[in-house]
Amino acid sequence: MSSFKEGYDNFVRVNGANVGAVHGDVYVSNIENEIEKLREEIIALKDKKGNIKNDFLKGFAAEEWHEGTYNINSALEGKSVRINAPDDNGIADIFLPDGEKIQIKYYKTGGDSAKAQSISIYEHYKSNHPDSDLTPEQIAEIYNKKHGTDLSPHDPYYSGQIRLIPIEQMEKAKDFLEKQISKESITRPELAKKYQEALDNLTDRVKGDGVESIPLTEEESKELARLIKEGGFDPADFGISTEDLIDINYIMEQAFKAGLSAALVSLVLKVAPEICGIIYKLIQDGEIDADDFKRIGFAAVKGSADGYIRGTVAAALTISCRSGLLGSTLKAANPTVIGAVVALTMNTIQNACLMAFDKMNKFEFSERCAQDLIVTACALGMGYASAAALSTMFTPATAVIGYMIGSFVGSVIGVFVYKGVYSCVLSYCVDSGCTFFGLVGQDYTLPLDVLKKLGIKVVEAKKVVPKQITIKRIEPRKIVPKLIEPQRVSITVLRRGVIGVNCIGYA
Repeated sequence: MSSFKEGYDNFVRVNGANVGAVHGDVYVSNIENEIEKLREEIIALKDKKGNIKNDFLKGFAAEEWHEGTYNINSALEGKSVRINAPDDNGIADIFLPDGEKIQIKYYKTGGDSAKAQSISIYEHYKSNHPDSDLTPEQIAEIYNKKHGTDLSPHDPYYSGQIRLIPIEQMEKAKDFLEKQISKESITRPELAKKYQEALDNLTDRVKGDGVESIPLTEEESKELARLIKEGGFDPADFGISTEDLIDINYIMEQAFKAGLSAALVSLVLKVAPEICGIIYKLIQDGEIDADDFKRIGFAAVKGSADGYIRGTVAAALTISCRSGLLGSTLKAANPTVIGAVVALTMNTIQNACLMAFDKMNKFEFSERCAQDLIVTACALGMGYASAAALSTMFTPATAVIGYMIGSFVGSVIGVFVYKGVYSCVLSYCVDSGCTFFGLVGQDYTLPLDVLKKLGIKVVEAKKVVPKQITIKRIEPRKIVPKLIEPQRVSITVLRRGVIGVNCIGYA
């Protein structure tokens, strides 16, 4: 196998693990970013709303909580959907990506929260303008003109919106709304509509696209308001951290996704040289051999399977480290280093299995492990250097491409470096007899062909072959003159050299 091909194969193996490691790092980083955003948004309320009472501040805190925890859970599910709770939110507190609106009310009791959620257009206007002498029809006209609707004065002010309240108030809020519906349905049917719509849209969390926010109690919202004024809010105190949120189910789900991506990349890298070889052969010979397509099939199966396993393992390990599940020390672990370690470990396991099944000896095993270590180190170093250079010259987004290019070049250079060092080490061992702690074999026994040249009789096990009965044919004898040649004395000079992988002896 050529040095270039060995370097390319090592690049494919390391790249498969690196794809999985980078996927895991991006996954955890997205969750961390959303957690930090929640912390910043809630703390920022101190400057925006810090002068109001806690009974009002807790409502704003609840808005940021539900927005932030929804986005955190979306990142936890590996989704890109996000919701927004703008400062100047107008009639709605939170907007979902599909345009749906959510109204949040955090009052002291379930009845109070439900009443606030079912307020009519007329009631809302009169509560803000108690001295106004406008008629209900005029108030409805103002509302419809502002919001582009066609509602009556007694229709719900938050018409068409989801009504979110504290989780522990759900039962009492439903009881309040049901009683009001029963009461108004008989005497004032036009008012029953607003209570019915509030009941139909009542919830304790934001839901959408398979993601939910974390429910919040009224007491917890008051605690948030207190922490906002003190400036000491920490999401971890409320169970919002990577250690608390990421469990084995999320790890394996993302690991399998990363494995599929790694399998696809490894498949392309493994098959590409074979396809290029077929095209070159077609240009040169004008035909394609069926065996060439067989090699493509074998390369595709081997490359994708190997990439899937390496990518899955690397992603699972990266997420476990970066999330803090393996300790706070490993949270800062570099994903590319994790990928390289996974690739080295799996190469060693494969070689150990081959040695266990007598497919290679211990000297070949040590030689392969040493080569993998040096080549991977070169690939890692060149990858970092290339990524830094491209990100400096262009944009940070080009760092990924730079790392791949550098890793490929480093893998090839690493093989040539190892071959040179390997030759120098064996030359030294030939002259000195050094074994490098048993990694190089020093065999002082003479090979069988050398013993025969020295005229030493060698006892070999005889093979028993059954005799075959054949019909003898009588042929006339031919007289052939014999040539007499003088005897010659041949001298063979023994020398010590390399007679096997990591093995030195007489030849």
